[in-house]
Amino acid sequence: MKTAKQLSQVHPGYSEYAYRWDYYMRSYMGAEEYRDGAYLRKYIAEDQAPGNQYQQRLIDTALQNHVRQTVDAYRSFLFRNPPSRTLGKLSEDPFTRNFLENADLDNTTLNDFMREVNDMVTIYGGCWVGVDRPAYQVDTVAQEIAEGIRSYVTLYSPTNVRDWCYKRKVNGQKVLDYIKVVDESHHDYDVLRCWHEDMVEVYKVAKGATEYSGSNLSDTANIKDSLVIDYGEILEYNEYVNPLGYIPFIHVQTDKSFHKGVGTSAVGDVCDLQREIYNLTSELYQTIRISSAPSIVAEPAAEITGGAGAIITIPETTTNVPYLLQPTGASVDGILKSIEQKVGAIDDLTHLTAIKAKKGAQSGVSLQIEKEMLNAKLADTAGVLESTERKIWKMWFNWQGIEPDDNFYIAYEKKFDLRDKHQELSLFDKAAKAVPHDSFLHYMHQEIARLLVTDEGDLQEILDNMAEDHKAMDIQTPNIGNE
Repeated sequence: MKTAKQLSQVHPGYSEYAYRWDYYMRSYMGAEEYRDGAYLRKYIAEDQAPGNQYQQRLIDTALQNHVRQTVDAYRSFLFRNPPSRTLGKLSEDPFTRNFLENADLDNTTLNDFMREVNDMVTIYGGCWVGVDRPAYQVDTVAQEIAEGIRSYVTLYSPTNVRDWCYKRKVNGQKVLDYIKVVDESHHDYDVLRCWHEDMVEVYKVAKGATEYSGSNLSDTANIKDSLVIDYGEILEYNEYVNPLGYIPFIHVQTDKSFHKGVGTSAVGDVCDLQREIYNLTSELYQTIRISSAPSIVAEPAAEITGGAGAIITIPETTTNVPYLLQPTGASVDGILKSIEQKVGAIDDLTHLTAIKAKKGAQSGVSLQIEKEMLNAKLADTAGVLESTERKIWKMWFNWQGIEPDDNFYIAYEKKFDLRDKHQELSLFDKAAKAVPHDSFLHYMHQEIARLLVTDEGDLQEILDNMAEDHKAMDIQTPNIGNE
């Protein structure tokens, strides 16, 4: 049994990346969550001014959420075609069918669960997936079906996995030796679950203060800052045997970082550029606002009324005449150009320039290269998701005591059609007019059919009919050269 001090300890990677994970998720969620992060740069003494001008500026500044746009675009490509699953004899198994329809016991299908995994990996750079089974014992399979007792999968964000440790086996493979996760988080207590190879410990512990020993992101946080979590009294403790003999958790990531168990976010740089655009948008709003309503410098005794044609009354003894402070507005164009440049940088980072159809932005060759780079990135992510689901099934089979047959297979789509159909149709039309030969036209018609018809059965039928018609036309047309 661990002490409260041991439960408060976190992995060095968690301590280093915790503030970044919060920043990435707020950047994706936007709205109030992003505003609460206070990512606008403060002016000197701005938060001390009457009415708290900094808070008002947070309210006035709108967010262009490029992070959400990027994550949603990647997901739309990856899951445009659902994963292919060949279950073999397990297709008739009630537990397997129920797992596909309700993977996490929260009415989330396995497809939707894998979408959540993809989103979390894209935002955070990695996440943890665990497979567990209720410890409740029954006598028959019928009772298990009636009670819904089966293995299920759980998705943990990096912020909910506080500590972990790997060990190296005799064959050189690194496997999890320990992991501590937050199963439930309440206002005054947390429920922690500590997994070992032979046992599982469950703690209900009173929650204390959680804070950074250094600065925060708004004040330029650095890797020397550390997270301090303070747990108090242990309210409840329970333990049970881990029958698998290993820890049923996997860390999902696409890009590695300095710590094993921590990934590198695919949208981290997008978050930074989005924050710059957010600050420039605030500067743009302030510039336009001040230009429309300039500041007035006057004696304290002066009586000033607002609005067009305002009259300012000053005492006769006043020596200084009131005057206006008004910017020229020339900086507006500079701010707009800077925002445009950063939006272009986001498109380059995410390889989404090609699908945003910005005319004249790039040549045809450059756009094709962008499409290929995006396709390669999506294919890598699809490979990671496919490998993750196979590992999930393996752990699920171990919990259920099931041995799949040789026909069991999982496959994710790894080729993503990024073709511009309108551009290709235009090219086919020009080619047909340039080479009006029957054989060439027949080939063009086949290519157009392949471009427009998505159903393979319908496409094959159309191609067969076109081939028969072309053959019949060749028979009817005499060969002049052999006469």
